[in-house]
Amino acid sequence: WDDIKGVGMISSGLSLTIEEPSYLRGVLEGEEDCDGHMGRCLEVELTSAAPQENSKTSQTAAAFNRDENLAGMNVLAAVAEESNRCHLFARLLYELFTCEPLPTDALAADSASTKEPPQKRLKSYDEYLMLSRSKGGFEMAEIPFQIPCIVGMQKLRIPASICLMTQNLLECDLREDGGQQLLHNAYESLGVLGEDLHLLLLDPDRFLFDCQNHSIDKGMQLLYREGKLYGRDKEETLITDAFCRVSRGKSEAFFIGGFSGSGKSMLVNCLSDRVNSVGGYVIKHKFDAISQEQPLSGVISAFNNLCLMIKGGDRPVIAKKLMEEFGADFSLLIRLLPNVSALFPELVSSATKVEAGDVMNARSVSFTLLRFMRAVTSPVMLFLDDIQWADSTALDVIHTILSDKLNSCMFFVGTYRDNEVQVDHDIFNLIRELEMSHVHKTKLSLAGLDQSDLNTMISDALCLYPRICKSLTEIVFQKTKGNPFFVLEFMQSLQSRGLLRYNSLQKRWVWNEDVIRGEEITENVLHLLSSKMNGLSDNGQTLLRVMACYGVKIHALVIGYLSETKEYSGIRNGLEEALEGGFIVKDEEGYFQFVHDKVHEAAYNLISRSERNQFHYHLGKVLYSFCDGKDVALTIYLIASQINHGKEWILRDDDLRIGIAELNMKAGKKALDGCDHETAYSYLCAALSLLPK
Repeated sequence: WDDIKGVGMISSGLSLTIEEPSYLRGVLEGEEDCDGHMGRCLEVELTSAAPQENSKTSQTAAAFNRDENLAGMNVLAAVAEESNRCHLFARLLYELFTCEPLPTDALAADSASTKEPPQKRLKSYDEYLMLSRSKGGFEMAEIPFQIPCIVGMQKLRIPASICLMTQNLLECDLREDGGQQLLHNAYESLGVLGEDLHLLLLDPDRFLFDCQNHSIDKGMQLLYREGKLYGRDKEETLITDAFCRVSRGKSEAFFIGGFSGSGKSMLVNCLSDRVNSVGGYVIKHKFDAISQEQPLSGVISAFNNLCLMIKGGDRPVIAKKLMEEFGADFSLLIRLLPNVSALFPELVSSATKVEAGDVMNARSVSFTLLRFMRAVTSPVMLFLDDIQWADSTALDVIHTILSDKLNSCMFFVGTYRDNEVQVDHDIFNLIRELEMSHVHKTKLSLAGLDQSDLNTMISDALCLYPRICKSLTEIVFQKTKGNPFFVLEFMQSLQSRGLLRYNSLQKRWVWNEDVIRGEEITENVLHLLSSKMNGLSDNGQTLLRVMACYGVKIHALVIGYLSETKEYSGIRNGLEEALEGGFIVKDEEGYFQFVHDKVHEAAYNLISRSERNQFHYHLGKVLYSFCDGKDVALTIYLIASQINHGKEWILRDDDLRIGIAELNMKAGKKALDGCDHETAYSYLCAALSLLPK
């Protein structure tokens, strides 16, 4: 192995046993690249032998070797042995990357310039940062590495991760409190070092090479793993196993409770790729407390969207089954799920027209959807989010479909905030009914991340070794209790306030633990979000207020209509600002939606409680005036739901009250046509209340 770079450099300090793993022998034979080089995977066993020039260390190590099998092992000798191994590995790294010998006085080289003891001069970077902060300065480039030979490595543009690793290995020789305690971030053993080396090998872009996640407008950004579920391995296995059972032809239910922001939706969404891979379909709906849409409408809408997802190969089979299942009743299906007509136009022409007076009640809606699901040949995952806002009618439909014994294959997933429901909530009635119907169900609750998983998450975001991040993780955990969404907002708050910053010289994120602990940082995520929103322009805040009035999402056409009015002409600019700020996103169906319930809640809180009814009314009136004389089929609910908040103002205007009564009448009829009787009832009652006595 003499041709392996680095071995000769440390032969005097370490004895190496180098082997190629047996399972890899021969795999790479004959696979040389165009330059004649061959990559190999090697296993290296390190056995230290202390340098001869350090007789004291040699004697200590020898004493340890003699007594290592004795019950009364000398702890100090073990510590000295481990420190020696760390020092020798630092030598290996330094000479391997610089091609120069490590100075024998690497730690003492700087001592001639100052009379301060090494442990005073070589405090951890975070402590230097605190000192800089206390003096009023926070210029990142002014704080370099503290060991001269490490500064030399940095000048050679060696990755900062290697520089930091080498420095922490050398720091194991320095101790505080009379030699009893290692310096902060110094390696305790090669075992800890092995964990860091493992990260460099598995994810070099994140942990080895200097971070390049830089935006000209926003500077360096935290690099979270997109779609990564931290600390949810057990739950991910449970939901995956449940779907696998469903894909074999049996319906099942899965209930997930937890606080807002605990990652319920993300756990469900991780299953989407698996559902798609087996030819299944994912349909979803999110309930909310502000939207005027009744829960049953949301469930029907989800199944209506399923019609547009059905793939070409499945269409002939499903079309045949639908005709066999419905026969003369096919028109009822078209009325309930209009998208069936777009999917199977050849079937629509032969369907008998439904009389306008025919009304479908909740029971007939449930039975129609059940029959529709019997014709769908692939597994379907129905995800209903925030079912604490659902009612018994909507949940009864779910029970009817799941308890069907004739070939329906549906995986129902419902998430809810378990801290906002009582034991008599309809959710638990549904669970009991499923048990009586012998439908398999799983129920779990998500808590916050523990400190270990949270530390992994923060380590990934900062592209720093996990051991370096533990002190920051402890503070974040105390503030957020491990709630994933709160963690994201809290970290962003630290960054925006300059308490977490990227050091351009050391090429790593830095923070000041004492300052963060001492700052008045709220432990309420709504306060964090509200503070962030208050920093937006007037147009940005107006856009968020408008969206919040409609619930968790609003169609882009509505934003377009409002932007053409005098009162809301600036919300188009606010839209861009809200998107860039990460408050909202645009989905594939043309809706702008809040990224999280808490963001929606914070946006709605921008409107004071005493002014909310007037804000809703004014918003609806502006949209009503804009759409007057136009086809308002798409926006009729959106106008009526807002303007109805201002009944006290409507009643003062005789001309307006008749027009709004007619608007509510049209909305009620439209809801009846869609078999949504509860919504229809509310609009028709509103219309009646506005008519003159």
